[in-house]
Amino acid sequence: MPQVLLNAAGPLPLTVTFAAESDAPITFFVAGSCWSQVPNVEIGFAVILDGHQIGNATIYSNGPSTHRAVVPQFIPWQFDGPGNHTLELVALPGATVSDVNDRFTVVVVD
Repeated sequence: MPQVLLNAAGPLPLTVTFAAESDAPITFFVAGSCWSQVPNVEIGFAVILDGHQIGNATIYSNGPSTHRAVVPQFIPWQFDGPGNHTLELVALPGATVSDVNDRFTVVVVD
């Protein structure tokens, strides 16, 4: 059964804590939007789990000042066992901008 960890408006960074119930393999589904003040750049966000980057979601933005949906990502993961964890979505360095008009979603799918 999918578990929604985060469904929130920006701006980035956004942080959520959750408990892993086992060491069974899972997959994080991440999606969101962001924008840039300059044209022709890659924008997006990093997915940070317990202080380590495990993936990112990006898109190439041709035009400035337009909110863009990043390409959603599926990130497979396996914990060492049950326990509490922290997941963060952080804007990629450079041209990425986010604000209250951007939405972010993280879902755990089995």
